[in-house]
This record gives sequence, structure tokens and C-alpha cells, in this order.
Amino acid sequence: MPVPTLGSVGVSRRTVLKAAAAAAASAGAALGLPSIAATAARSNVRFEPTLVGAIRWDAWVGGDWHVGATVNRTLSPQEYQFRLPFYAQITVPDRMLVEQNFDAEVSGEAPSGWTVSSAAGTSVAVEDAMDHPGKNVHLHDESGTSPASMTHAFASQSRAVTVKWDWKETVAGRWGRALLIGGSTAVVDIATTTDAAGKHLVMRSPDGTWKVLQDITDDTWYSLKVIADPAPPQASPWVDVYVNGTRRISKAPLLASTRRFDNLTLRTNETLTSDLYVDNVSVAITESVNANGATQAIMDQEIQYAASAGIDYWAFVYYPQEPLSRARNLYLSSAHKNDVNWCALLDGNFTGAFDANLAILAPHFAEPNYQKVLGGRPLLYFLTGADAAKVAKVRTKAAELGVPNPYIVVMAWTAESAATLKATVGADAVSRYATGGGNGATYDSVAATETELWTDYASAAEEVVPTVSTGWDNRPRYDYPVSWIGDYTSLQNNWEQQATPGEIATHLAGAIRWGNTHPTDTPANTVLIYAWNEFDEGGWICPTLHELRDSGRPLRLDAIAGVSRTGLAKPQ
Repeated sequence: MPVPTLGSVGVSRRTVLKAAAAAAASAGAALGLPSIAATAARSNVRFEPTLVGAIRWDAWVGGDWHVGATVNRTLSPQEYQFRLPFYAQITVPDRMLVEQNFDAEVSGEAPSGWTVSSAAGTSVAVEDAMDHPGKNVHLHDESGTSPASMTHAFASQSRAVTVKWDWKETVAGRWGRALLIGGSTAVVDIATTTDAAGKHLVMRSPDGTWKVLQDITDDTWYSLKVIADPAPPQASPWVDVYVNGTRRISKAPLLASTRRFDNLTLRTNETLTSDLYVDNVSVAITESVNANGATQAIMDQEIQYAASAGIDYWAFVYYPQEPLSRARNLYLSSAHKNDVNWCALLDGNFTGAFDANLAILAPHFAEPNYQKVLGGRPLLYFLTGADAAKVAKVRTKAAELGVPNPYIVVMAWTAESAATLKATVGADAVSRYATGGGNGATYDSVAATETELWTDYASAAEEVVPTVSTGWDNRPRYDYPVSWIGDYTSLQNNWEQQATPGEIATHLAGAIRWGNTHPTDTPANTVLIYAWNEFDEGGWICPTLHELRDSGRPLRLDAIAGVSRTGLAKPQ
């Protein structure tokens, strides 16, 4: 039987790899050559093809894309749009409605694009900044009866906007104001104030009271960010306010029922003298992309991409509930589901109602497209929530269904904790969800660390599934925090440099080679890629919109397809 090639119609890399291995074994036997098993036994190198899995995290596919909780917002900034999945749409090519740092403005003149009001005793003018590079706008007010103000109109928006500005008062707490307005109605009102307790940054509530955001000091710059959504699906209009990167108020109601925004005003107070300085003002459409992947056609295309690159299985982070289970259900309903296998990766979403969810999951163990290892054992990962009782229930349920004993892998962030967990719960092996760097570390340095972790985990826990991380960059979730991360402020520095396709291929080849030269540590003969689609967390191999647009090819998957799955693997 001829071995299919990648040029054959409808033939995937995964099919070619399997057929080539079978053909090589048959040809060797016909020539009287020793078997792969015999050769491996003498060289201590395993030559059977290694299974390559990839983690799927589909929370945003099923639930969050349509309420703007994650990818549609986190990946809207232009600097992150290169990560958008291939099926995303850029609905607003230029999301910036206002963007000025005033450095190109003429000193002594009013800022361009702004309507300024400067009655007697007041002035609004661009000037060279005294305490930071470039220029800023100075609102000077010694009137005592009229404010100095600057207002910028922008195209009326009925969608969420993100407003940013820096400001300071020479003497803080003099009722400087920032107002986001729709028509003639203020919908967000932020001010500085002074009372017996000190000087504060405050926001006005619909009942007319002022909520303290934080204390402030004289002659100090503060960076503010306001995200205002006039019409969120399944929710009431709200505003979030950040000061110096820290969210000070979340989902507060807007001041008015208006469903549109069209201008921003920054001003001094009518009756108090003050000097207010403003810089780096921007107004942006918060959601300028649509990454709705919850369709059968898109899932079918994803399966085709994965199969063509030789991805053997997806490890689905298992969400039992709708709509978060939508991606997995689309996979299971696909006519092409047998082209890429799957297994479950369990966390608190599953373990919270473990017995009921296990009764639904376990029958899949017997299905041909559920990934098996070691001669038929269903593969199952625990990210969190594993304990001895749950692991025992999995094994008991499999036995009741006549299914071989599942191969259970527990994940932890250190080798020692992984080994302890494995021993405590009675799992078979250990692994790790991902490995990431910080402060702009190079991908090569992170890959080197992860390579050492394979040995560390194996030494501590004996059996391991090596993780192959493809990247780590959480900064989009710093700009637009997601609901399930409490302390998001550290994410600002939680990033590494982007990997090239070749670097990913080299790291994958290293994992396969390490496994094949440590066969007793890796009896399941599989590696796990982080990740198929962790786009805004920074790890993905799923083709992206820009990748296909700019190169016409899924470059990361092409590189992965070129990695040998056998023996002393290396990229081709």
C-alpha cells in the first residue's frame, strides 16, 4: 500500500506520520532488519511516533465573546491584533477617536481639535512640560467666577469607549473635572476635591454623592482610564475607573440613561483658582474586533488545520455548562471529529459537580476519537481539583463501563508539588499547564527553563507529560482585566518576547527527543502544547488573521508539521 503524501487530496500530516511509521516497520521486516522495538531496546531510544496534543481553552469562544469580557476587548488594541484568530473580523479599522500627546502642538496656542473656554483670568494653552518630556496643556484659572475648559467632540458612539488622560494640579483637590458626555448630559463625572480627611480623586454617583477613588497629593501626575459601556448585553450600563493602572471602581452605574457618548471635557472649577495640567488624552472604541468562533464551519476548519499539522489531539479545558461548552460540543458534532482526537482537562468548572459531570464525560472514554495511550487507556488531565476520591471515581466509572484504566495526569506549578499531588491522589503522571517568562524574557530562555523542568518533574514524580509552551504575554489582560483574575496589576510585566515559528518547532522537537531518550519517564509517549488558542494569555498555534493575511500560510502550524515525531526528533 503506497504511503500517502501531504500533496495527496484530503490527507493530513497526522495521516502521513502514521502511514510512514507503519510502512517503515513493514519494509524493515521484509529486508530482515531488526524491529523498531529491538533497536530501541539496544539504544534506549524510543522510535514509536510521539503523540502531540494541544490545550484548548474555549471560555471566550462559548460565552465571553458576545458580552465583551475578553478577546473582543483584550485584543482590540492595535498592538495585540496580530494575535487574533483566523476567523476574527476587525470591525473598526481605526478605533482611535481622539489621540493627542500635544508634543506636535504650537506652544502658547490652544490645542488643536479642542474647543477651549478661557474667560477673563483664565487661559488654556499648550506649553513645554516642566517635569516630563514633551508638552502638555495648561489650564490656568485665577478668575474665581469662570472655569477654564477644553472640550473635544468625537463621532457619537453607542458602544463602549475607553478614555485615558494624565493630569495634575499644582495644588491638588481644587475641583478639577473630567466629564464624559452624551449630547448635553454628563454620564461620567470625575473630580478632585478636598475635605477634612484630605485631598481625593472622586467620582459622582447617580444619587449626587461623590465616591472617593483614592487620595491625591499636590503637583503629582495621575494616569486615569475610564471604560464606559452604555449598552452591555445582559447587563445595565456601567463604568470602570482606573488610576495609575489600578481599578478603583468596577461596574458602577452611569449618571444618566443616555446610550451614546460624543464628547470629553476637562476643566477647572468656577469658583476656585487652580492650575490644571493635562497630557496624553485618548478616546478609543473599546471593542473594534469580533472573534466569534462558535460556529460549526469554524470548528471544522480548526480541525482541518490541526490535522494537517499533525496535532493528534486537543485537551479541552472541560466546561460542562452552556454557553462555555459550545466549542467542545461543536467539535463533537463535527463530521471531521475523527481527524483530531480529544481528551478532557478538568478544573473547578468540572469538579464542582463532579459526579454528575463524570457521568456525562466517562462514556466518551470508549469512543474512537477519545485519545488513548498505552494500548487503550483513556487520557485525562486534572488542572485543578484532583483528590484521591475523584481519581478513584474516575477509575471505578471506567471499570463499570468496561473501559481500560484511565491514564490520569495531574498538573502543578512545581515539580515537588506535582509529585506530592500525584502520590496523594493516586494519579499516573504529572505535567504543567504552561511555562512563562516575565519582563520581556526571550523565548529561548523560557524554553530552556521548561526543558529543565521536564527532568525536574520526572525526577520528582517518575512519569511525566512534557509541556511545550509557545508563548506567554498577559498584558492584554492588564489593559482590560478579566473577571476570573483578582490581582491583575502584575500582568503589566508578565510577558516574554514572541516566539518565531522556527523556535516553537525547535522546542517541540526537543520535547519529543527528550521523551524518546527518557522512555521510562514518559511511558504515555505524548507531549502537550500550550496552547491551541490562548490568544490573549499569549500561547497559541491556531492560525491567526494576520498570519494568513500577510503570509498566506499558518506559519506556526507549518513549522510544527515539519517536526519529526520519532526517535531523535528535530525540525525538518
